[in-house]
Amino acid sequence: MTGADRGQAYALEGAVAATILLTALLVAAQSAALVSHGADDRTPRSQLQQETRDALVVAGEGDLSATVRSWHPDATAWNGSAEAGRSAFYGTDRPSADGDGERTYGVDAFAERSALGAILEARFADRGWNYDVELVTHHEDGPETTTLVDQGSPSAEAVAASYAVTLFEGDRLTADGNHVDLETARETQEYPIAPTAGGGAVYAVVEVRVTVW
Repeated sequence: MTGADRGQAYALEGAVAATILLTALLVAAQSAALVSHGADDRTPRSQLQQETRDALVVAGEGDLSATVRSWHPDATAWNGSAEAGRSAFYGTDRPSADGDGERTYGVDAFAERSALGAILEARFADRGWNYDVELVTHHEDGPETTTLVDQGSPSAEAVAASYAVTLFEGDRLTADGNHVDLETARETQEYPIAPTAGGGAVYAVVEVRVTVW
C-alpha cells in the first residue's frame, strides 16, 4: 500500500468513526428527550402516557360515569369546612390549587371514591408523580372544564390521556341517594356538567382527562 493509499484509508476510518459517534449522540439525545423525571425512576414519556391511557380504560365506562355523576347538593353533609349549602362532588376534601373556591379531591379522597382514583394513586402517586383529573365538555361556545383532582400546574414534560364518557338523559346522580336526573340537578343543584346542545337521548359527552407529570 502506498503512502497515498494509507492516507485515504486513515481518512475513511476517521470519517466512519465520526459518523458512528454522531449517530450515538443523536440516539442519546432522542432518548433523553423522551425521559420524564419522577421521584424514584426515569420513565419514557411514551410509556407514561400509555400507562395513563390504560388507567382510564381499566377504570371503565361504568365507574367513570358514576364518578362524573357523584354530585351532592350539600358539601357540609360530609365536610364541615365546606360553605353552607354548596353543592359539590361527593367526598371532595380541599379547595383547588389556584384557590378559586372550587372543591376538589385530594389523592386519598379520590382513591376512596373511584376505581380511577385508586389506580392513579397506586400507579403514580405512590411513585412520586403528580396528576390532575379534569372533566371537559365541548359546547358551541367552547369547552367547559370541571376539576376533580388539582395538584398544581403541570410541568413542560407532562403527558395527558383522556377517555370519553357518555351521559344519557335518563342518567341520575349517584351520591348518597340523591338520585335526581341530570337536567334537574343542573337546574336546582348547580351540577357542573351542562347538557350538549341539540337534546336527544344523549345528555352530554364528557372527556375525562388525566395529566401526569
